[in-house]
Amino acid sequence: MKISVLSLYEIEQIKAETEKLIEEMGFRVCDDRLLKKAKAAGAVVNEQEQTVKIPKGLLHELLSSLPSSYSARCIDGKEYTIGDGKQYISSVVTDPWILDYETKLPRRPSLADVRDNTILAQKNPRVFQVSRMDYPVTDFSDGTSSLRALEAHLLNHTKHYAVYVASIESMNQWLEIGRLIAPDGNLKDSGLMSMAVGVLTPFVLSGVNAELLLTATEHGFPVFPTICPMAGTTSPYNKAATLLQGNVENLFMAAMVQMLRPGNPYLYGFGPSVSEMHQGQSLYYTMDKVLWKTAAAELAKSYGMLVFSECGGTLSHRYDMQSGAESMLFMLSAQNSESDIISGVGSTCNANGLSSEMILIGGEWLEIAEYLQRGISFEYFDEGIESIRKQGQGGHFLMDDLTIKLLRSGEIFSSGLLDMSGGYVASPSILEKAHAKVAELTADYVSPVPGDVQERISRYFHDLYKAF
Repeated sequence: MKISVLSLYEIEQIKAETEKLIEEMGFRVCDDRLLKKAKAAGAVVNEQEQTVKIPKGLLHELLSSLPSSYSARCIDGKEYTIGDGKQYISSVVTDPWILDYETKLPRRPSLADVRDNTILAQKNPRVFQVSRMDYPVTDFSDGTSSLRALEAHLLNHTKHYAVYVASIESMNQWLEIGRLIAPDGNLKDSGLMSMAVGVLTPFVLSGVNAELLLTATEHGFPVFPTICPMAGTTSPYNKAATLLQGNVENLFMAAMVQMLRPGNPYLYGFGPSVSEMHQGQSLYYTMDKVLWKTAAAELAKSYGMLVFSECGGTLSHRYDMQSGAESMLFMLSAQNSESDIISGVGSTCNANGLSSEMILIGGEWLEIAEYLQRGISFEYFDEGIESIRKQGQGGHFLMDDLTIKLLRSGEIFSSGLLDMSGGYVASPSILEKAHAKVAELTADYVSPVPGDVQERISRYFHDLYKAF
């Protein structure tokens, strides 16, 4: 089964218009160092207006140096090869809102939420990297609250670190943390961290994001662009034109990364939303995004670029049919797009909320999406023909050799979380099963973080707390 959005002609049309816009309009780049680097590389630079335009030939040359894979390392020594044909998960462990199981209403995150969701990420073998929203927890009302959440997060996982920061101060803190966790204290080229770098859409690389980009490439961090146009306000109120704008911003950022450090990993990423025209707010998860995410992955693959896609979530803050339908559709499109990395598992509340139960349910959606993509296998077709002939008219297949052979093979769909009772017996709901599974996975947890790393992290935060 294959879901596709763009025709070959439409892909080539977007690519041609992308090259024209990068060559004729370009970007505003608010950093003199980057302007000089771009000029030295052969770009057309207007230092007074802070604009960078990249000729088509140079753009092709820069994109040709993008790596087709890279190694993401973890502090326990495990490595993941991104671009090896497998699909890995990038997990987030907290958001401004937590969808509470007991009340079924959003509430602010607690330290237990951070810890439990970090454990869920650690125990999922498909999760290769983890990130955390920088948000305070309800357990502490002083200035240490957000720091304590970060400490709890770091002390409970060994995965690759996805660093999403919005300030130079936060970036510097992560560099300090990186030097604490790196085996020899050297973070550069360690493979332990990736860094998100935003675009101020449309077509502006701000001073803060320029600094992040310089730091990321200096350390050899894979770069994840955060490109989030809002159709109707910061991008055209048109799906195809917004897709074009996102492609322009992705390719320009990829080219800048290669100007700074040829061969530095870069992943194509696109997170558009829709402007809600009554109040001007952002609707992050609409059905338009199902189309956008698939189309963006098709564009990325046409360039031979690595790509990450969101696989969640839902506009709703409820455990209801809408959240289930939206989450499953997003997961199906993300998984089917063959993106190298998928993120957003468990996301709710219009990308502002998270739920431990929905993290596990999202994992179930992924297994279902993979089952559907496998389609119908003809591997045992000949044996099936023999079974039909053997049983003949009026026969049954309950004890048939092929039934016994394939009973637990995954040939026929089954699920550990879905209610598979068919109504014949009493059975807990998917939400009840997920809640019980969360409790099971987080009980009696022993952190795998090496003892010496835990000691350095605890000492670092202990010293920070003294200032409050």
